[in-house]
Amino acid sequence: MVYRLLVVDDEAFALKSVVDTIDWRSLQITEVLSASDAEEARERLGEHAVDVMICDIEMPGENGLELLGWMKKRGITTETIFLTGHDKFDYAQTALQIGCFDYLLKPIAHDRLKETVMKALRKLEDTRRKLSMHTKAERYENLLKSQRDVLVDRFWTDLIEPAGESGNMSVSEPHTSYLSMIQPQFSANDVFIPLLVSVDRWKQSFGSRDENILEYAMMNSARETVLREWMGTVVKCRSGAIFIIIYDAKRIADDMKELEWRCRRFIADCNQYFYSHVSCYIGQPGPITGIAGSCAELLDMERRNVSRSDAIFVEGQNYEDQASMQSVNWPSELAVLFESGKKEELQRRLDELFRVYDNQKSFSKENLKAFYYHFVSMIYQTFHKNGISVDHALESLNRHDDMLQATKSLSQLRTWTKRMIDASMRAHEKHRNREPSVVELIEQYVQSHIAQDLTREDIAAFLHFNPAYLSRLFKKETGLSLSDYIMDQRMTQAKRLLSESDLKVSDVAEITGYRNFSYFSKLFKKQEGFTPQEFRKRNKR
Repeated sequence: MVYRLLVVDDEAFALKSVVDTIDWRSLQITEVLSASDAEEARERLGEHAVDVMICDIEMPGENGLELLGWMKKRGITTETIFLTGHDKFDYAQTALQIGCFDYLLKPIAHDRLKETVMKALRKLEDTRRKLSMHTKAERYENLLKSQRDVLVDRFWTDLIEPAGESGNMSVSEPHTSYLSMIQPQFSANDVFIPLLVSVDRWKQSFGSRDENILEYAMMNSARETVLREWMGTVVKCRSGAIFIIIYDAKRIADDMKELEWRCRRFIADCNQYFYSHVSCYIGQPGPITGIAGSCAELLDMERRNVSRSDAIFVEGQNYEDQASMQSVNWPSELAVLFESGKKEELQRRLDELFRVYDNQKSFSKENLKAFYYHFVSMIYQTFHKNGISVDHALESLNRHDDMLQATKSLSQLRTWTKRMIDASMRAHEKHRNREPSVVELIEQYVQSHIAQDLTREDIAAFLHFNPAYLSRLFKKETGLSLSDYIMDQRMTQAKRLLSESDLKVSDVAEITGYRNFSYFSKLFKKQEGFTPQEFRKRNKR
């Protein structure tokens, strides 16, 4: 470590003696600056970073004490040693009060002055070392805080959307330990409430970048409007689904009205400020071990909601089947048999189940509905996993009169399940023989309606899907948002028509879905780097 020294004295001989006759290099002082008064000293301090200053107190004009006061006001941390020929107590007292390192009386022996400078350098090093440690600690603390936020997001994302073939992550002891590490105040015994935020539709067409920006703003708004003083986090999962997780929710669970009121306020803000229609799906309070299942149920509620927007749905309260579903013992192997296509074994297992139900005199109308919705849920989950549109393949499944007919009696339900197994297996087999996937149906619809004012709501209505759910599904499969895909297809067709036909540019704009020629021209140049006319000249065949 090397240092810089400044000597300030109005007596030229004394100044030269201190600067030239002391071996400063033995203290790693490689540069010694000099000044004859306070004004010149300020210039040196402005030009160089000085480690130690030896300064005479009595100087014409501004004295040494005033110079040190000026340095303190500007945050200059140079260690200062005062020299004076007068043994005045008030001088020494003032010097120490304003922060000088030491106060020495002239004449001073060079060895003692050198020793005092050495002590000042040691103090300077100690101060710098402490400051460096503090700065590092502060930096690491900020780094830990930022990384903790990342770890919290990763924890909830992995819990809500577990990776791997099983598709279901149980919260074992290591996971609860992990949670207590990133959130020390919580444990697996606490109560949590999950809440799904669904963007039902945008009020105007946006690209994926703008949608991401608006979703980020909405997540911040959710923290301010829904969470407020409640502990919790807002996380965007890999699929694009946005969840609010409310921590330590025992008190909130006793009065859900406050949470619903905050959701209504949030929905109104999204409608007014973020150009969107939003719905909130509130899960049931429960331990962390039930979060994944509750979030899956919220996603299923969102998928089935194709008509209501700007609404609040509460798990277990918004669908007539929710209260009764828990009373039916639904064997998990039925879904396995259904998904693997083992029709005969599935039918045999259902026959056994219905025989049990026949002997239960207490089997009620609500039990019939519970079985019906369990069965429907099984079909939806299996078809969705295989990329099949249920509403497209099984048109009658979501008709209300179909449900009423199926749940009139146990025998009717038995007949209905047999009919649905036959129809579902045929649809599944047809898909195996290359029925178009949902993404392919979307692409076909876009291609055939490219000249129209096309929105994701139009596509969702055609396929009977929730717009937000469909948009996330498409982006997950293709990497593109629906709006970006539509624009990309329009630009592709526009380029083909410009290079292969003699149509007027305004006609090309209209054929590709742009009624406003000026907007088409501006957008084309932004995407391709040329105006439509320039592109035609370069590429006309």
